[in-house]
Amino acid sequence: MRILLLISILSILGAGEPEVLEAFVVKYFMLSKSKMEYSPTAWQDTREGYFRAYGSYKASQVLDSLDMGTLSYYKAGIRHFKGMDKIRIEVNSGKDFGHVVKRSIKPTFNVNYFSSTED
Repeated sequence: MRILLLISILSILGAGEPEVLEAFVVKYFMLSKSKMEYSPTAWQDTREGYFRAYGSYKASQVLDSLDMGTLSYYKAGIRHFKGMDKIRIEVNSGKDFGHVVKRSIKPTFNVNYFSSTED
């Protein structure tokens, strides 16, 4: 019983003020932006690089909207937290691009591109 009383008193004394919503939202998007820009492959032509650039762009766009006052902190949390999490999952998925390149049927090794006559 004394241990339970001691633990409850220590938890009350150690508890701090809850973090304000505005500070939490700003810290979340600043952290997301810095994590997206951190990788050396961030601006390379890869799937991960594309999503990192997109995540950095979206985070800076939300932060700018918060600074201008066109978006409230509550609505930023409701609308954009889920989107940033999806972008983070795509960055860490390790998948490749799914490009489908169609090969031409006619070989192009013997085509004269500078000819003015129709071949």
